[in-house]
Amino acid sequence: MPTALSTKRLMRELGQMSKSSHGSHVRLVNCEKMDLWSVAILGAEGTLYAGEEFRLQFRFPADYPLESPEVVFVGKRVPVHPHVYSNGHICLSILYQQWSPALTVEAVCLSILSMLSSCTHKMVLGQRKLSAQLRKSTVPTFYIVAALLLAAAFIIAESYILYLTKDGYDVAKRELWQIADVQKAVSTSITTYMVYNVLFITAQAYIVFLCAEALANQDAIQVIVVVLFYFICTVYTTTRYISFYVWPSLAARLFTRDSNMHLMQITVVAAYAVALVALVVLSYRLKKDAGWGVFKRLGADVVLHRAYKWHQCLAILLKMDIYFIGSYLVQMSALVLKADDTETWLQITVFIPFSIMVIFCAFYALHGERRRLMACVAACFFLSIGYFVFKIVRVCSPDIMHKPGDPYEDSRPYFMITIVVCLVLVLASGAVSVVCIRNFDCGLKEAIFYDKLKRRHLRMYLAEPAAAHAESVDDEVPLLVLNSHRASQATARGRFPLE
Repeated sequence: MPTALSTKRLMRELGQMSKSSHGSHVRLVNCEKMDLWSVAILGAEGTLYAGEEFRLQFRFPADYPLESPEVVFVGKRVPVHPHVYSNGHICLSILYQQWSPALTVEAVCLSILSMLSSCTHKMVLGQRKLSAQLRKSTVPTFYIVAALLLAAAFIIAESYILYLTKDGYDVAKRELWQIADVQKAVSTSITTYMVYNVLFITAQAYIVFLCAEALANQDAIQVIVVVLFYFICTVYTTTRYISFYVWPSLAARLFTRDSNMHLMQITVVAAYAVALVALVVLSYRLKKDAGWGVFKRLGADVVLHRAYKWHQCLAILLKMDIYFIGSYLVQMSALVLKADDTETWLQITVFIPFSIMVIFCAFYALHGERRRLMACVAACFFLSIGYFVFKIVRVCSPDIMHKPGDPYEDSRPYFMITIVVCLVLVLASGAVSVVCIRNFDCGLKEAIFYDKLKRRHLRMYLAEPAAAHAESVDDEVPLLVLNSHRASQATARGRFPLE
C-alpha cells in the first residue's frame, strides 16, 4: 500500500502529466490503483518505432520515490530492442542503480523513448517466448508454504520413527533378551539411530531457515542449495532404510517385523523423493524472481553481478558448513568418542573451537572484504581436507571394521556420507574463498552497504510523524546517500566522481 509520502508524490505527478507538452508521445492510460499505472508511449517520427504504440506498466513500491518503480512493457506489443527482453523487462540504468528520487514517471517514459529512438536496428529474435511479466508472483508464497508443510510433515514422521525406535528397544529389553553383551551392543546401536532421527528433525528446521532467508534476500543460489539439501536428506533416508531392511545389523533386526516402522521408513523415502521434484519445479520458477531482484539492486554492472554471485556462493557454502560440520561434531561426540580416549580431548579442545573460529572469521572477512584474513581462512579450509581424508581412512580401516568394539558399527554408512559431504564443502569453500579474494574492492561492498543504508533510512523516515516531513518529497538525504554510494563505488574502482 502506498504511504502518505508516495501518495503525495504520485498525485503531484498526475497533475504534471495532465499539463505536459509531451502528451502526443506519453499518455496515461489507467491509474485506478494508485500503486499501479498503465502508460502508453508512441514511437517518435523518423525512428525504427515510428507510429508504434507500446504499453508500459509502472508498479510503485511503498517507499516511492526513494525506491525505483518496477517498469516493464506489457501487452502483445513488446518492442524488439537489444535492451528489452522478450518478457518486457527493460535494461535501463535509471531503473536500477542510477535511480534518483528526482526522476518522475514522465521522465522515465521519455528516457525509454530516447533509448528506443537511438536504436539503429531491431534485434532479430527467434521464437518469442512470452515469459511471466513482472507482477506480484504467487510462487514465493507457494514456495514458503510448501517448505513449511514439508518440514512439519517430516518432523512429525521422524518424531514418530524416533518413538517407534525407543519403544521397540524397550520392548526387546523387557521381553526378548537378557544377555549383557547383547544389551550393550544393541543399546549403542539404538542410540545411533535416535541421534540421526534428531539430526533429521534439525535438518528440516534448518531448511526452513534457508528457504525464508532465500526469499527475504531474493537469493537464487540459496534457492538451488535448498534443493541440494533435500537431495542429501533423501540419500540419508535411503541409507537408513537399507541399513534397516536390506543389510540389517543386530539392533536393526529388532524392527524387521515391525510393520509400522517399515511403512514409515518407506513413506519418508518416497516423500523426500516427491518433495525433491516439487522443490525443483518451484525453485526454477522462483529463480527468475530472485534473479530480477538482484538485477534491480545492483543494476546492469557485469562486474558487480559476477562478484555478487561468488559472494553469495561463499555465504551459502558457509551456512552449509555450519550444519554439516556441526552434525559431524555431534556424531563424533555422541557416538564415537570416549572419555578415556585422547582423540576425545583433542576434539573438544582443538577441532571444535577451531571450526567455530574459522567459520566466524570467514563470514567476517567476506562481509568486510579483508584479504589477509580471508586468505588465512582459505588456507584453513584446504588444510581441513587432510583431516577429513584421514577420517575416511580411519573409519574404513580393516583393523576396526566389523571387529569387537567397532565404534562405527551402526553409524558407518551415515558417518561416511557426513564426512564426504564435509570434505566436498571445505574444498568448495576454500576454492570459492580464493575467487572472492580476487573480487574484493570491485565496489560490491559499497553497493551492499548502500542498499542496507537506504532501507534503514527509509524505516527511519517513515517512522517520523507526517508533520516532520518536508513539503518536497525530493529531500536531500536520499540524494546525499545515493551520491555517497556512487562516490565510494567509483573510488573503489580507481575512478573519481565528477564534482
